[in-house]
Formats: sequence, structure tokens, C-alpha cells
Amino acid sequence: MVVGYRFFLRRMATIMDSKENLTIRTIANRLNLRQDEFRDLLNIMVNKGDIKCVTEGAINCAGNCMACSKLCAGPELSARNSKIKSYSLTEKGRAICEGLS
Repeated sequence: MVVGYRFFLRRMATIMDSKENLTIRTIANRLNLRQDEFRDLLNIMVNKGDIKCVTEGAINCAGNCMACSKLCAGPELSARNSKIKSYSLTEKGRAICEGLS
């Protein structure tokens, strides 16, 4: 197990509960991690089933989603990357976080 895994899972839960649209870089900075370290930790969390990843197509996005940051609506992003990944805490992940209280 990664040292501090539960600590980072709880921090991720707090970030996800804030409903902000954040980039990998922003979250890594908030957690005081390098982007590659954060991606590795995120992949571990997904593989353990504590966080789930949803990939959505952004080709038809006009930036009209509720609380949308319009990250996927920018032509420079849509042309380069037609898929947007979002992450959410699973019930298993939420149970782990609540067990730490």
C-alpha cells in the first residue's frame, strides 16, 4: 500500500465534494505532489475501486453544462483531445473515508 494512501483518498474526497472543475496540475499542486506522482496515485485509487473514472466525448460540448469550466469547449483543447476524463468517489471509497472520521 502507498504510504499515506488513506490520507490522500480523504483529501481527494474533499476536493471532489467541492464540485470544482480542476485539472490534474491544479489538484497535484493542492496535494503538494508532482503531476506524475499524482497520476500514479490516481491510477492506484482507480484500480483499487475507491475512485471511478468516466471518459466523456467533448466534441459536441458547447460549455453549457451546469458548473462547467468550459475546459472542453475551447477549440484548442477540443481539437487536440476529444475525450474528457472525470473522476468520482465510489461507495467503497466513501466508506473508507467515513471510517477514518
